[in-house]
Amino acid sequence: MQELQISLAFINITINPKTMMKNCLLSLFILLCFISCNSKNDTTDSRRRAVTLEKLDSIRIYHLGSPIVHDIDPVSKRVLFMENNINSRYEEIFVTDFDGNILASFIKDGDTRDTYGYLLAPLVMDGEGSFMAYALNGFMRYNFDGNLISQLKIIDIEVPNSRRMMMGGGLQKLDDKFLYMNMVSRDINHGAKDFFDSYHTMSLLDPNTGRREAIIPLPKTSIFRQGKFFFNNAWQPAFYAENDKLFIVFGLEPVIYVYENQHPFTLLSSIPMELPVYHYFKGANEYNNRDVRFFGHRRSSGMIHNIKKINDYFLIAYFPGYDVGDTEASFSSNIQPEFWDRMREKYPDRIAILDAKGEVVDDFVPDEFWPRTMLMQNGELWMLGRSNEEVELDYFQLFKVGLKVGE
Repeated sequence: MQELQISLAFINITINPKTMMKNCLLSLFILLCFISCNSKNDTTDSRRRAVTLEKLDSIRIYHLGSPIVHDIDPVSKRVLFMENNINSRYEEIFVTDFDGNILASFIKDGDTRDTYGYLLAPLVMDGEGSFMAYALNGFMRYNFDGNLISQLKIIDIEVPNSRRMMMGGGLQKLDDKFLYMNMVSRDINHGAKDFFDSYHTMSLLDPNTGRREAIIPLPKTSIFRQGKFFFNNAWQPAFYAENDKLFIVFGLEPVIYVYENQHPFTLLSSIPMELPVYHYFKGANEYNNRDVRFFGHRRSSGMIHNIKKINDYFLIAYFPGYDVGDTEASFSSNIQPEFWDRMREKYPDRIAILDAKGEVVDDFVPDEFWPRTMLMQNGELWMLGRSNEEVELDYFQLFKVGLKVGE
């Protein structure tokens, strides 16, 4: 503004009134354009800062231990969690209300008559005062007192090489079926040349027939279809279905793939994500799971763990991955245990908020929530509260979270 005034003053001294008027008008036009451009930039910056997460409600459950929350039902106001006690050979299931009262607890694994055997996914409530276990012994439905209601064997069941027991990462209802990731069998060689060409990433599960259908192959444009090799489960999908759309992120690849949410699940589009802090493994030319520099990337590579959508915004929970220097240091033969402690502090899980075009409008490390536990039920977003690492508490918290969009 000061430079413009000097220029106008100079014009006033050296040119005649008519020329001065023309130049003043021209200068005024330029000035207005300058203000307009800055106004647009200010609006953009304001919009970027204005989209945030806010706490709407909370549940405090008094339980001393290491709970794994499986599901939340805002209609029946029930919470389903399991105790993750490594000193016990049994998995204890707890049912609570939204006031934090533990209503029932029971064990359904081990040698019981109505055992589910081995869980393949987090437990899921069905809205009818009962919940379902998808497990090796079939689709098992129990009431909230722990009594078996029904059991249906799964056809052609396979023991997977891993499972994901995490709030927000379980089965998702689709009409009378369930969507879930297609877990890789222990017997499949994903180091084979044609693995990624033939692999289907998702399963459509039918609890009425016991059948499961493999759906949705990896897109031809995906990083996993370019002739490279990856460590196990680098492609594990994070997914979210909303009305007629199904959104999937394949593991470490920072792309949202948009599908029709019905057969034949046609790929509609893809949305690349330019996450501001993200380092991920781009694949190896050879497959060698005995080489620490190959399978070791499982620990250091960035990974997308969860995706949800609220109105026009995507919420992405991700591990940012180590930078080049720390990745190299992680392969050192004389690495010290405190190195991993530093890495946990340096690279916490993050949440990115993206608009419909994939533009990042916010990216942060939540102070009170665990990012990868995002769970959508009945249009409500819930997240598990962070535990206090310095003080052992006799309770844990769940937070109902909303998206606050400023004016």
